[in-house]
Amino acid sequence: MKRCAVIGDPVEHSLSPAIHRAGYRINGLDWSYEAIRVAPGTLPEFVASLTDPGWVGLSVTAPHKKDLLGLGEPDSISLMVQGGNTILLGEEPRVYNTDVPGFIKAWRNRGLEGISTAVIVGNGATARSLLVALSGLSVREVTVLARVPSRAAALCELGISLGIDITAQPMDASFRDVDLLASTVPTSATAKWAGSWAERAAVLFDAVYDPWPTPLASAADPDQPVITGLELLAGQAVDQFRLLTGCELSFQEALSAATAELEARRRS
Repeated sequence: MKRCAVIGDPVEHSLSPAIHRAGYRINGLDWSYEAIRVAPGTLPEFVASLTDPGWVGLSVTAPHKKDLLGLGEPDSISLMVQGGNTILLGEEPRVYNTDVPGFIKAWRNRGLEGISTAVIVGNGATARSLLVALSGLSVREVTVLARVPSRAAALCELGISLGIDITAQPMDASFRDVDLLASTVPTSATAKWAGSWAERAAVLFDAVYDPWPTPLASAADPDQPVITGLELLAGQAVDQFRLLTGCELSFQEALSAATAELEARRRS
């Protein structure tokens, strides 16, 4: 039997098994997909232990995305973001990052087109992927809001390399109206400013999807688009599923599977 898994620490909360198993059912694949906790610093040993010839590849989440680059030939996006989320195993392992096209899929699924100005809250791995995705949507100006702006230096350097006019400011900084405000930080860090941020953005994105609604989502106007972390998860799964299986899984199919699983957990 062909085998895949999502690995991370923690990983029990992952909705990836629900998405990929749904894809297997849709495509008539008799494959298995599980969630496996892999402790920080043990990724090389874990991957080396996958000697069963049935292993095809892995979905990879925190804290292993950066370490994944050393375990296979990374694609250009993984190198740019300095992190991958997918590895195809075999004699010549290959590493991919589908988070970047995943956000673009989520954006376009809402019927949205290009973007000129944005604010990104946070400066971690999700912010890096988001910045590259926004570059693909032709963003021109980005303001990064961070608790310690100096720690966003690497993110700003990435933005400059992409031809973006980018600056880092403290969390309480004011900014002009923007096309998008995207939060990549825990909700505890957003509650204080959620209302003022929502007023300044045409579209909102919150990487958090549980619990929902987040303070930022609650502050949105009824007609204001709010892209959720669940949509990003579905978007990144589309290309990841194709890479792992060679079969297709639509954005809506991935989103429906993730939504159904999350709702089932909330009821239990």
